[in-house]
Amino acid sequence: MTQEIEHSTTVSVNCPACSAVNELDQRRPIECEKCQKPITGQKYGTRGALPAVLAFTVGFTGYGLVDRNFLDAKRYPMELEYAMVNACANGDLSVLPRELYESKQEICLCAVGKTVEALPYNEFDERKSELRAILSSSANECW
Repeated sequence: MTQEIEHSTTVSVNCPACSAVNELDQRRPIECEKCQKPITGQKYGTRGALPAVLAFTVGFTGYGLVDRNFLDAKRYPMELEYAMVNACANGDLSVLPRELYESKQEICLCAVGKTVEALPYNEFDERKSELRAILSSSANECW
């Protein structure tokens, strides 16, 4: 199959004048079968790359801006969320049975989720002093 493609002398080309599909033999002068105008000397497929690259770049940049500014504006960085859950779950140093510790972790995950809703990350710097009170209140709601 690949040898047939490599040694093939016919090519399918759309005529630039009338858009008719032509099966062309590369060993003879090339003309459109429908309108008889010459097809040689034309550039094919060169203008498709720039619009595609431009569309991709605009789309990717737009998605990044929307995602960064609107979709995840409330979400805390993963490290901070982990630190909050860890501090909540391991805050007191008393030894707990495994079942109680697992339920405490679930309560802390719920509390951090409610804290993120009550104090979005884009407001965190201005309201940092409220974090402990909101997290404590959220933990009581999840209890």
